[in-house]
Amino acid sequence: MLSLKTLFAATALASTVYAHFTLDYPTSRGFDDDNEPQFCGGFNSVETRQPFPLGQGPVHIDSHHNLATVVAFISTSSNPTSFEDFNTTSNGTSIPLATDFFQVTSGDKCFNVNLGALGLGLTNGSEVTLQIQYDGGDGNLYQCADLVLIDGYSVPSNETCTSDAATAGNATSSATTGGSSSTVASGSSSATSAAATTSSASGGSSGAFTQKETVGWGLAGAVMGIATLLVL
Repeated sequence: MLSLKTLFAATALASTVYAHFTLDYPTSRGFDDDNEPQFCGGFNSVETRQPFPLGQGPVHIDSHHNLATVVAFISTSSNPTSFEDFNTTSNGTSIPLATDFFQVTSGDKCFNVNLGALGLGLTNGSEVTLQIQYDGGDGNLYQCADLVLIDGYSVPSNETCTSDAATAGNATSSATTGGSSSTVASGSSSATSAAATTSSASGGSSGAFTQKETVGWGLAGAVMGIATLLVL
């Protein structure tokens, strides 16, 4: 007879076949596991804007993959509705990436961004939306947070970031976005490399993701099926 320990192990394997990531600070607009491959994780409406430092501020994510590539970018639009809003400002200025591409392992990770240093003329009270792109091998996934930048704002003491995952040791010169390789040149690349090329709009990577998710369901089903038969 199958032991409970073995059954629990099989269940755990099935439940992690298609695990993703969460944006924990600043607080994400929302989380829907099935919709994470879409623009802003499927949450397209601006939520109440959270105070965030105009200077260096921390971002916390929970990575559910053993290894994943991450990049952050912003929009200065009051109501961003597509990746294009993360590429240029309303006057056509190209928006640089908020971070280089970097890699993280599983677990709670943090990194720092300095939005006031992006050369976009952001000042005290500027409204921006932060979007995180995360690829753990099952396609690009997204989470958004709506912010108001405050000069001198102090984040809660439990949200500071001293072990920055985006430091040089974890940075990577290129990353796959939407099926193509995008090169980051010392942080000066536009968000075009991370967002606009990702399928030209929301959900363009969903097709590839859906295929991989189906494979994941097949593996999960097989594991659970074997476990069920052994229990019987």
